[in-house]
This record gives sequence, structure tokens and C-alpha cells, in this order.
Amino acid sequence: MTKKESNILLFSITLCWASSYIFIKDLPGELSSYAYLTLTAGIAGMILLTVFHRSLYPMDKKTAARGLILAALTAGNMLLEKRGLSYLPSSTASFLASLNIMIVPMILLLFKQFPSRNNVAGILVILTGLFVSNGVSLAGGSLIGTMYMLGACVLMSVYTVTAAEYSKKSDPLRLSVLQICFSAAMGFFLWFWEDPATFAHIAWSKRMLSSIFILAFFSKAYAYIMLMYAEKYADAISVTVIASTEPVVTLTLALLIPNMRGETESFSVRSLVGALVIAVGAMVAGSDFLSTKKKAESAPIASEKETKRQSPQAARGSCHSHKSRALRQFLLTMVPFAVLGAAFKVMVLVEGFTEVRPANAIPVVAGLAFGAIGGLGCAVGNLIADCFGTLNLTSLLGLAGNFMAAYLPYRVWYLMREERPNVRTWKNLLIYLWAACIGALCCAWILGFGLELFFGLWIESIYKYVLLNNLGFSVALGLPVFILMTSDSVCLEMRLPERRGGILEPGKWAIWILGAETVFLLMIMAGVYMGYHLNHWAMYILSALAALALAAVCGLPLGKNRKGIEDE
Repeated sequence: MTKKESNILLFSITLCWASSYIFIKDLPGELSSYAYLTLTAGIAGMILLTVFHRSLYPMDKKTAARGLILAALTAGNMLLEKRGLSYLPSSTASFLASLNIMIVPMILLLFKQFPSRNNVAGILVILTGLFVSNGVSLAGGSLIGTMYMLGACVLMSVYTVTAAEYSKKSDPLRLSVLQICFSAAMGFFLWFWEDPATFAHIAWSKRMLSSIFILAFFSKAYAYIMLMYAEKYADAISVTVIASTEPVVTLTLALLIPNMRGETESFSVRSLVGALVIAVGAMVAGSDFLSTKKKAESAPIASEKETKRQSPQAARGSCHSHKSRALRQFLLTMVPFAVLGAAFKVMVLVEGFTEVRPANAIPVVAGLAFGAIGGLGCAVGNLIADCFGTLNLTSLLGLAGNFMAAYLPYRVWYLMREERPNVRTWKNLLIYLWAACIGALCCAWILGFGLELFFGLWIESIYKYVLLNNLGFSVALGLPVFILMTSDSVCLEMRLPERRGGILEPGKWAIWILGAETVFLLMIMAGVYMGYHLNHWAMYILSALAALALAAVCGLPLGKNRKGIEDE
């Protein structure tokens, strides 16, 4: 995994933790912090144990002890932070909680690990941005509350340094599962100590259950697995710097994403200026223009030879039959898509048609990994999710759209590259983004124009929301998942293209046909944003050309490149 890839993973974690505030606001006020920790960590633990139980053995005592220590640090941080918030205004507490960007380098100095000049300069800029954004005034706060928040900040700093050390010595997957499960156990003990009735005192509702599941999946299960793997390849200062951009991400998401009541937040000039200063500080800290010795950002931490040696072995090492492998790949795609799609049905964007859909992070990853099997899993998963509120005849368009959102990236990759999908180089990253873009454009075109062509319904917002859902989540969440699944630590078993002929020969035709399809779909998108649809003759012609180019893309044979892939 390269430094670029680890930074993408860390930023996706910040994205999850920042967006969690939107869902926390929908939880009932009487739900205590202990109950919140128990429910979210408990559900996350059950998810991880169900999916990865075979990967947890053999379990050594050192890994178990490290998982317990990490869980104790996070629980202690939560307890001290909870007490501090009861004495201080939220702006003061938020500023104090952000001081770990100073404490982490101080802890590292004790171990004779020195920050770079860019780290120091970036940290100072970030602190300035935090001060501007929060407008903090410690004069009105309580000394006791300040001490609690500083204690919480120290524990989180110790956690960051400790996790960076432990993840390099123990299996990151086991560490993440263990600390989640231990956190759930600690949370339940504290919850029972505070309120012996525990579960019986909660007024359960569909909205609350959906929010808790979303928080469990993203802010706990996803975030901690990604954090452990990212810290295996990154240093503690990099982790802290990227985490400090959370106010920037929170401000952006609060403006763009509605909560379950369909409301978005406004922003102040002070918050905007502070967020911009923090972003500049993060860029300064993440670069090396002040250093005398510069490192190549894209240099892989694991050698390319080692990665190539491990991945084919993982792909060929399975003793399962072709059919059982296909079934496993189908279920691995379909189940998460269906569960995530159903959980977010409460965040409606267009009543009866679509909602905020993090499940759209799956198609590009599943398509690149499993090809048509991944596309089929996305299509069926979408149909199952529709059964929880939006199932009707238009769901047939969802089948086609989500299949193509996964299958097209698979075609794009193997027409352009002669290696297994990865984003270790900038060229490969650009191809991933191109594949995600063409898949999102095609899905939006099928759903938006299919509604008008077959059902006589033109809903401009459908096209726009489907496009933004697919493209946004496939980059913000799908890309980090893809990086993890293709890293040398995981070595995902991929489906290679079959050797077969086709309507057209690949080679020079591939780039021209893919380029034409992209141009046609982009022109359709531009037409929609200009207010046109199938009531305009130009949109009919563009749609017909896009359909022909799509057929040509699917007709190009992929077998010519397979020999080079097998020889890696």
C-alpha cells in the first residue's frame, strides 16, 4: 500500500466520523453515551464476527491484550469527554478535543521521533484554523471541565500512537474486531451500572434503529478496520493531521446532506474561514516542500514484486469449485448492498424513488473485482432493498442501472490495462475514477430516461440524485474499500476475463469507443442540467448514440489481455 493509498483510507475514516454527527442528532436525547457505545459497538462487533470469524484464528495472547488496551483507551476517552461536555460549552470542548494535534508530536518526541518542518508548520496553521472556526473563549469555561477534556485528548493521542505501533505488530483485522467487541462489553458494563434496566428503558423506533445501524456500520465497523490497516502503513502524525480536517468535512456534509427530516444546516463566515485555514494546514503538513530530503509519495511500502507474488497465489490458492466461488462472490456483493440500501430508506430524496445511498459505493468495487457476477449481485441487492419501501415496476430499471454501474467499470479496466485492478499508480487511479464516472453516468441515464421512455415520467432530480449518489459514494467510500481489498494484506480473489472472441477487436478501438461513450453520456448530463430531456430531438439522438456505444463497449473481447494478467 502506498502513502497515497493510506491517506485516502484515513480521509475516508474522517468522512465517516464527520458524517456521524448528522445521524447522532436523530438519536433520542435520553439515550446515554454508554447505551450509544453498547449498541453501536455491539452491532458492529456482530457484523465483523459474522463476516470475518474465520480470519480471527489462531488468536494469540499479545493481539488480544493489544485489542483490550485499545478498547480501554477509547472507552476512557469517551468517559472523560462526556464529563467535560457537562461543564463546558460545545465550542470550547470542541477546541480542546482538537489539541491532540499538538499532543501526538509531544508523545512521539519521548520516543525520539521528530516531526518534519512541514508537520510543524501545518500543525500551527491547523491550530489557527481550529481557533478561528470555534471562536473559543476559555475564560467562560470551568477548570474542572477543561481538565476532563484535556484528559480525553491525551487518551486519544495515546490511542493514535499506540494503534500505529500495534497495527504494525499484529494483524489489523483482528485488532479492529477485538477492540470493537471489547468496547461493546465495556459499554454494556457501564450502561448496566448506570441503568440496570438497559434495553427495557429505550423507546425503540424505526428511525432510531436505522440511525444506530448506520452509525455502527460506518463509524465503528468500517472506520476501525480502515484505521487499523491505514495505521499499519502511516505514521501517527499523518493520522492526526488528516483527522484534524474533520471540521472541514463536517461543514461540507452539513450543507449538502439532509438529515432524516430533510433539513440541512447553514454556515457562518467564521466557520467557513476556519475550515479553509484547516484545509491549507493539512496540505502543508502532508507535503514536503520545506524538507531538505524529499520522499517519493507514490513509493510503495510493500514492494511491487512482493505484491505481484502474493496476489496470484491468493487468486489461485482456492480449492473451491468455479460455481461455489461465483456464489460466494455474488453473496459478498448482494448482501451488503441489500442491507445498506434498506437501512438508508429513511433518508428520502425523492419520495417513492430514491434516497441517500452509500450502497452505491459497492458497484464499482464489485464490478472491478467480480465482473458480471458483481453486477448481478448489485442488481439483486437493489431489488431486495426496494422491498423496504420503493418496490414497483420501475425497480426493473434499477436492476439494469445497478448492473451496468458495476459491469461497465470492469469492461473499462480490462480494455485499458493488462494487470489486475489496483490504484497504486496515478494512471491506475485515473482509470478507476474514469470507470466510476462512466458507470455513474450510465446508471443515471438508464434510470432517468428509462422512467420517461417506458413510464412517461420525467423527474429531473432522479437523474441528478442517482448520478451524485453513484459517483460521490464510489469515490468517497468505494475507493478506500477497493484500496484495502487490493492491498497485499488482503489479496482479494478476483474474477479474470474469459478468453473469448467478440464483435470488434480491442486495441486502438477500445480507447475510441470508450471515449465516445463517455462524451455522449457527458453531453446527456449537460443537456439535463440545461433543462432538456426526451422532449428535445438532440437528447433522442444522443441517447441512441450512447446505446450503440454501450453495445460496442460490451462487445469488445477482453481475452487478449488475460495472458499478461496471468503472467504477473
